[in-house]
Amino acid sequence: MTTVALSLLAFGLAVLALTRRRLLWGIAVLGVQSLVLAAVYFSLAAPDVALTEAAIGFGLVTFVYLLAIRRTGRIIVAAVACPPLLYPEGERAAGLVWELLRLLGAHTHRELDIRWVERDEVAGLLASSEADLAAGDLVPSSAEPFPRVDILPTRIVLVRRDSGPVGAIRGSREAEHLPRGGRLFPRREALLAALERGELGGAVVNLLELRGLYLRGKLREAEVEPLGDAAFAVLFAPDEVELARTLEEIVGELRRRGEWDELVRRYL
Repeated sequence: MTTVALSLLAFGLAVLALTRRRLLWGIAVLGVQSLVLAAVYFSLAAPDVALTEAAIGFGLVTFVYLLAIRRTGRIIVAAVACPPLLYPEGERAAGLVWELLRLLGAHTHRELDIRWVERDEVAGLLASSEADLAAGDLVPSSAEPFPRVDILPTRIVLVRRDSGPVGAIRGSREAEHLPRGGRLFPRREALLAALERGELGGAVVNLLELRGLYLRGKLREAEVEPLGDAAFAVLFAPDEVELARTLEEIVGELRRRGEWDELVRRYL
């Protein structure tokens, strides 16, 4: 009777492991199943087989699986803060792009490992495959060699309020349009602080940044000169072309179902 009950439990655990959406939970359940199988062998008077199953099935195999998903079971995201597209909210992330990344993680059965970085760090992290993708405040140029999925159209503009120097964020598409004598800043907050202190006569920004400046009451009397059309995008490491295609399919499906416009309205 005990052997039958343990056998049914082992079968149930095997089914449970195969139906887990997260690989880590599936591996954990498989480890427990190996222990139950060891108990089955022990109840059948085969202690040597039971010991082997416990040592190999639970110990070694589980360890190997954990090593395997250490990389493949996660999507490492290099995130550049950009409300309302992608921004930290407590210990978690939020925003329009975060909704897409969550769908990407669920679709590929991989957990999201988000790491907040500066814009000028993105190229190095992707080129070395230290990150699988980068998202947030990213308006890439056509010269950037990484696979990409465009998320939201925007425009690069020059905003001037006086004749002082113009600033932009280092490593950004906007910095490519910076006039001679302009100043580069490591992050948006530093650029905005310089504008508030009157150290700059203007800035090269995208429309989302311009929206934020207007909402904060900055540069409302400034002149705005369009410099070129662009788009916010998610960039991928060179070996993550398939992941880029998957995100492209997710965005396409959201558009077909009419859910994309609802997401944009919710955050923008």
